[in-house]
Amino acid sequence: MGNRVVVIGGGPAGLMAAGRAAQCGAQVLLIEKTPRLGNKLRMTGGGHGNVGHSGTPQELEQHLGPAGDFLLPALCAFGTQELAAFFQNQGLPLKAATDGRLYPATRNAHSVLTCLKAWCLAGGVGFRYRSQVHNLIAASGAVSAVEVGDHALTAGAVVLATGGASFPSTGSTGDGYRLAQALGHAVIPPAPGLVPLISAADWIVSVAGVSLRDVGLVASQKGRTLARTQGDLLFTPKGLSGPAALNLSSHISRQFAGGAIDLAIDLLPGLLPEELAAQLTDTFVKSGARQLITVLRQWLPSSLCHLVARLAGVDPALRVAQIGAAQRRDMVALLKGLPVRLVGTEPLEDAMVTCGGIALDEIDALTMGSKRVRGLFFAGEVLDIAGDSGGYNLHAAWATGHLAGESAAAYVREVV
Repeated sequence: MGNRVVVIGGGPAGLMAAGRAAQCGAQVLLIEKTPRLGNKLRMTGGGHGNVGHSGTPQELEQHLGPAGDFLLPALCAFGTQELAAFFQNQGLPLKAATDGRLYPATRNAHSVLTCLKAWCLAGGVGFRYRSQVHNLIAASGAVSAVEVGDHALTAGAVVLATGGASFPSTGSTGDGYRLAQALGHAVIPPAPGLVPLISAADWIVSVAGVSLRDVGLVASQKGRTLARTQGDLLFTPKGLSGPAALNLSSHISRQFAGGAIDLAIDLLPGLLPEELAAQLTDTFVKSGARQLITVLRQWLPSSLCHLVARLAGVDPALRVAQIGAAQRRDMVALLKGLPVRLVGTEPLEDAMVTCGGIALDEIDALTMGSKRVRGLFFAGEVLDIAGDSGGYNLHAAWATGHLAGESAAAYVREVV
């Protein structure tokens, strides 16, 4: 059984790796510690199955953070066209939403899982459920077996696809970190990614539930810009959520160790400050008898209008003709940079992805193989990968799983 590929983890990366290795002629066993496959996959896209994002490999790379460059070979080998063709061949065509997110035509994440499992079974993949892998055994610098309970299962190659440490209820509890570290791999400590942000602003509750389209966010700490992003935003009773805040969280979650973070929200990113100032002045001149709250509603929801007026020290019921130039400048500043003090994120167990994981500099980007142990391969969120929301992380899982499975199958053919 030394030519067997053992895949550890039954998520999207593991299933893709197992199916691809079998497709390439390897004998494959997939080990999953929970009673069923795809626990986290079932939750993607709110249950609708956001399986990827349209665009070229280079466009996908731009949304995968610092790991984008490392992932480019995998994305080039298994990009959007290849992903769509794969599911089409399995009888599950994908459709792109207006924002570029890819969904199965069924709009059901369960159908994605059903499709993947059927593909694996057709290729002869064996499944072992409720099985915890306790250790990876290596001999002479090459992986040789995996310990499951009291048994050692021989393996010609191992694909570690155990996921990260977010949503531990799905089985992602950081097992892969421990297994890789035992063989000498470095692990970047996990931190929350794609997670809501917590604010200390006393006004945040007053705008809870307000959602905004396409605003700009700039995060800074002690005068130094940390990150910036743009997208839809949702105010919550505790802070901020929505795609823009979630994406930002992956860039700043570790920075809270250095203290609070100052966020500036550009409520009207389509207007330069001088353009907004001119529009505001023109509107105030033409609508002198109207109340400020009425005028501001052409740009903002009512609750935010009240907030901007209050922060500018202006009565929202005041006639705009009574508002001076200094107060107009204050309102422009607030509209272009509403300040929010951030004090943290929701915990890792509530995060959509894990920032951190197996250090990428110890992995061959062309094979997903370990540079430390022969026959050991990695795929998916167990790696130090954390991209934007919108299907990018799942596409990284497919691409790395496809490459890892293919490489593992090639490896066992060479060593036999």
